[in-house]
Amino acid sequence: MNDLQTVMDLFETTREDYLAEARLAAESLANERGVITVNDVREVCPPPANIDPRVMGAIFMSKSWQKVGYMSSSRAHMRPIAMFRRAHE
Repeated sequence: MNDLQTVMDLFETTREDYLAEARLAAESLANERGVITVNDVREVCPPPANIDPRVMGAIFMSKSWQKVGYMSSSRAHMRPIAMFRRAHE
């Protein structure tokens, strides 16, 4: 198992309450806007201070989401971040 997967698995088990809340926020935002980013979720559902921001992508790690592109982040020195929409089921 790679290091990123190990961190994501740990995040799933230690922050399950936050992830559940953030995933609900993501679904609501996607229903309103169609395409969203982790920054959109962060605005309405800020993570606890002790969460490493690099693992925020765990919010979208399910078959319910489809990555549709990238955009420059307004938070991370204009680095590209993924854009997601709800996957068609």
